Amino acid sequence: MKHLQAETAAELDALLPRHPRPRLQRRIVRSALLVCCSRIALAAAMCAASGCSAHHSGIREIRATCEPAEMVEALNALRNDINVRYGFRDGAPRINLGPCGRFARDFRERWNVRFREPATIAFIMSNSDPSNCYHVLVKLPDGQYFDGGNGVMTGTFLTTLHPNSHIEEMKDFDFELLDKRSYGLGRTYPECPNYSDEFSRQAIEKRLSELLTKHQPQ
Repeated sequence: MKHLQAETAAELDALLPRHPRPRLQRRIVRSALLVCCSRIALAAAMCAASGCSAHHSGIREIRATCEPAEMVEALNALRNDINVRYGFRDGAPRINLGPCGRFARDFRERWNVRFREPATIAFIMSNSDPSNCYHVLVKLPDGQYFDGGNGVMTGTFLTTLHPNSHIEEMKDFDFELLDKRSYGLGRTYPECPNYSDEFSRQAIEKRLSELLTKHQPQ
């Protein structure tokens, strides 16, 4: 430490103007600069350490578990919120006629920061055309599936909605694959023209927060 201070002092001394001022005045200026630099370095180190630890502890504190029955009730209430807002076309929920990938993305993200058991993205793929994705939704921790239009459902029921299809799970999140199979996450939706990320996210957060309050971390 003394060696470092000596080097710093020498560097600062070299930067000081060589005016014909008294030696005592130069020493005062150099000491003030050393104190200022030391305080800045100490403050930066303390902020970095506290910021890192606070971030990780915050994530651990909010993650919880939930009972299957309560999960189904909350998510089906979310489904109702979504269908009231976006409506139907010939009996099909409009949320599932275009923006299903965006909804699944936002739901997964908000679920996974609140609950210990993660949700994943799933795709309904054509059996005859590997590039044809019929639908994007979420696979829940208990093995059931969820989308904003139909609510919670089993895999068996899901495949009946899309004949000649199979389910593929994206266990490791891949944004490029999600974007590809959603045919562009940033596109507009003629079949769901009033889709709103803001409303959907608020609806998701409301229902998940209600579910979370029932099961705080143990």
